Amino acid sequence: MESEVPTVSSQVESPFSPPLLAVLEALLRQHPGVSAAKASSHHPQLGQVTVHVVPNDEYLASFLKGDAEERKRLQTWRKTFDLTQLGKEAASAEVGFNIAGWNSSYARQPIPEPAMREWVAHTVAEILSFAPQEILEIGCGTGLLLLRIASQCKRYTATDFAPAVLGKLRQQLEVMPGSWEGVSLLERAADDFTGMAEDSFDTVVINSVLHYFPSVSYLIRVLEGAARVLKPGGRIFIGDVRSLPLLKAYCASVELYQAEGDVPLNELRERVTRRRKLQDQLVISPAFFLAFGERNAKISDVEIRVKRGRHDNELTRYRYNAVLHARSEPNNKTTVPWMEWTNLQHGRADLQRVLREEQPETLAIRGIPNARLNQDLFALKRIFDPHASATVADLQADLLAQQPNGIHPEFLHDDGDLAGYRVDLSWARCPEDGSYDAVFSRKNPNHQQSIAVDWPQLSTAGADLWTYVNVLGANSLRQRLARELETFCQQQAPPEFQSCSIQLVDSLPATD
Repeated sequence: MESEVPTVSSQVESPFSPPLLAVLEALLRQHPGVSAAKASSHHPQLGQVTVHVVPNDEYLASFLKGDAEERKRLQTWRKTFDLTQLGKEAASAEVGFNIAGWNSSYARQPIPEPAMREWVAHTVAEILSFAPQEILEIGCGTGLLLLRIASQCKRYTATDFAPAVLGKLRQQLEVMPGSWEGVSLLERAADDFTGMAEDSFDTVVINSVLHYFPSVSYLIRVLEGAARVLKPGGRIFIGDVRSLPLLKAYCASVELYQAEGDVPLNELRERVTRRRKLQDQLVISPAFFLAFGERNAKISDVEIRVKRGRHDNELTRYRYNAVLHARSEPNNKTTVPWMEWTNLQHGRADLQRVLREEQPETLAIRGIPNARLNQDLFALKRIFDPHASATVADLQADLLAQQPNGIHPEFLHDDGDLAGYRVDLSWARCPEDGSYDAVFSRKNPNHQQSIAVDWPQLSTAGADLWTYVNVLGANSLRQRLARELETFCQQQAPPEFQSCSIQLVDSLPATD
């Protein structure tokens, strides 16, 4: 965009010499919200100074730590959920299957019912595989899990912070057949564990709610509370987590779907960048849970699981499950030799042959390309190609011509079932291309749970937990920081710099 300020001759001498500008830069770097700063005087005739500032993301995140800010965000989500249950969609929902509010980010319409039924069925099966008896579910919503699991448990305590949502659930419990005597519904925030004794539940379920949490510190409080009430040998099941390593690909996928064909790719690139920055939900790297498990004495093992499902949507492409184990015995992981996927010359055909003919007790394969993300990753690369001059229509034509690549995760489950193997898939390496690792273990009727495998994973040694979570509402937080820095200059800087302009950037510009 061209400047509206009249052009000033380059021969006019700036009143701000480089040493003087360096003083301003040094002053700003003393502010905890500044990682780097570069000052320049573009219009010396007007005495105007602009400072490009790279913000400190940890400081931005600290804006969300205050009780007032957390309450504000929680109240916003509570109102949203309650209004959803007061609408026509919830009123006409099937008893036991209230999916009001489950809308696609792409079409902004409800996710199709068959896809949601599959999503529920896989989640329920995964939780029941633990043979739980005493469950605490945090953020139970309309009971999609509770109504299918509670009857098989001795005790099921469910919490939610939205009164209208709990009201709908109570109505369903009143009319659905079965005994619900072991079910307790509590209206409270996710970080409220009042009255819950230490080591009182064998399973804690936190499914599809983490992205609504108001801050990283809130998330940590919830996980610490969940670990405290977890029995030795139990587990915390954290389902449907939005993946930070795949956030850029997700944003590109949504923007491409919604864009008109004549939109230039450079404009689409700006839309993708804007969507990524304006996220108002927590998006979390699997590394966060690996790091949390290393720091919490109660947790002995962490699994990062690729979601099941044949339906193609944002829930199967861009989300994952994490399972945090509090094992009662020493954490003896099974060491397996890892084979690179690229070593299988004929890919899936070679895999099927090994399982059928060689019949190993376990087979571990690393770096399997993910067919779910093939087209999205191709589109992302093209969108961010600085030399690309095509339009959305051109890119869509190229996508149609692309040859299929990668292996759909469900195909590996099919191959394992056919050959008599359990299949576990992991995203613990946190790859940005969505590739995954697989372990095939021969089925044992007496042991249906996954074995404790020493999975390849991203190293989190010495890293802070906040580095694995996005900054919520980054755009508004940056505006707040810019205002704070301008006030800082007015109070701390020499008089000639008290009206400087602060511009927040991701990195310092290479030239003035």
